Amino acid sequence: MKKTSFLFIALTLLFSACKKDAPANPFDDTINPNGEDEMQIELEATSLSGLHQNVFKPTCANSGCHDGTFEPDFRTLESTYNTLVNHPVIKNDPSNSFTFRVVPGNVDASQLVARVTYDIDNNSGIMPLALEPDSDYTEKREEYIQNIKDWIAGGAQR
Repeated sequence: MKKTSFLFIALTLLFSACKKDAPANPFDDTINPNGEDEMQIELEATSLSGLHQNVFKPTCANSGCHDGTFEPDFRTLESTYNTLVNHPVIKNDPSNSFTFRVVPGNVDASQLVARVTYDIDNNSGIMPLALEPDSDYTEKREEYIQNIKDWIAGGAQR
């Protein structure tokens, strides 16, 4: 019995010691050129991706705002596009000037521009209503609004 137990233990140790090492991950030694934990990719500021990265996600997709609780939904690129472009407005100005939140190629007909530049019904306020403490929206407001206008004028591409 001792011989069988010894043989069993020896075989177990032999087979468990024969495990192959996991292959090396080629990205383990990748260094972020920005020196930050999260790598940021420089996106075209007037593209939907750039607007989402710089404006919609950090400024609008905040808890209790456009975080999926109500439209437009700025949590992802897909939800941003789908709840903005050719999407009917819910709240309009007293003259019912707007049909869609974003009309590709038509800045003046796009309610989004109105929402970030003036209080459309003297009741809703100018968006964004609240900002995160680390937001750069106040400093870059005019630049961001111009980027939104340029994106719409360029056809509001995905």
